[in-house]
Amino acid sequence: MTDTDLDTSYTALCRALGDVGESQAPLLLSMLSLALLARLPDAAAALPLIEQARERCLKDPLHEQPQPREAA
Repeated sequence: MTDTDLDTSYTALCRALGDVGESQAPLLLSMLSLALLARLPDAAAALPLIEQARERCLKDPLHEQPQPREAA
């Protein structure tokens, strides 16, 4: 996929997410993910991609667990 193709596809994804709204965005992403996973030859090709995405999400500070406050 060229950079232009990637940009076009990402823009279409962003528009689709905006069209369906925040409450339906997880469903759209799940449906797209399953459709793309189905194009891979086997689980061995899919599992590293899933793990990579998981690791990147866990490194995102928005997903850090809040630290418990110490008792005063």
